[in-house]
Amino acid sequence: MIRKRLFVIAALSAVVAAGVSSIAQGPRQIGAVSVLATNAIVGPLTAIADEHKKQTAQQVNVEFDTSTSINRRFAAGTLTGVDVLVAANNTIDQAIKDGKAIADTRVHVGKVGVGVAIRRGAHRPDVASADGLKASLLQADAVVYSQGASGVYVQTLLQKLGLMEQLKSRAVQLATGADMVERIQKSRGNEIGMTQISEVIRAQEETGGAVVLVGPLPAAIQNFTIFDAVALRTSASPDSARVFVRRLATPAARKILAANGWDF
Repeated sequence: MIRKRLFVIAALSAVVAAGVSSIAQGPRQIGAVSVLATNAIVGPLTAIADEHKKQTAQQVNVEFDTSTSINRRFAAGTLTGVDVLVAANNTIDQAIKDGKAIADTRVHVGKVGVGVAIRRGAHRPDVASADGLKASLLQADAVVYSQGASGVYVQTLLQKLGLMEQLKSRAVQLATGADMVERIQKSRGNEIGMTQISEVIRAQEETGGAVVLVGPLPAAIQNFTIFDAVALRTSASPDSARVFVRRLATPAARKILAANGWDF
């Protein structure tokens, strides 16, 4: 009888110990997710990923790149190890068409327009109309933009407005929106930068206002890039990838995106 009681006590102790250990370890760890995303979403996606980890204990590893570079990497087949793609909707269209993405996981993330940036204290360009902006750009010491989706549009816009020939070397295209805002921050003259509004808002916050968002492009010449998210077929954690993709369409995620200049 004594032996039986001792066995029961030992068994109960083991159960209690296991429970304590489980509590100490926190939520059950689920598969980590690797995300490749556009630079336009750096700030909000970082915040969303952090919140996701707190709520699920799922590690989210995010790599950011320009839309142009993401397209090149897709074409070259160098996305091994990526579970989730957050990119311009035409890139997602192609990924699904090529059989590289799981169509029924696709969610609409949002859209973002192009913003005009200057350094604090610089002359503020006129963004009220297309003609006003054109005049401001002609007076600028440099017009700076990126090689991403916004930069491709800005270059086309400058050509459409007949400004490329007049600006010549004053039209400066850098690799990323981050490079653009860094140059604007360090500028001393009258330089104007243009990139996704979300990137300017992030730079404005991170530099303590050293970089200033003057406003969006005038409505008549504004361009919105639409971004979606999808799970890739090469994912090593397809269920975890689906869970994270769905989070990007939640009200909580959209609240974060809206605070960073995104629309829907």
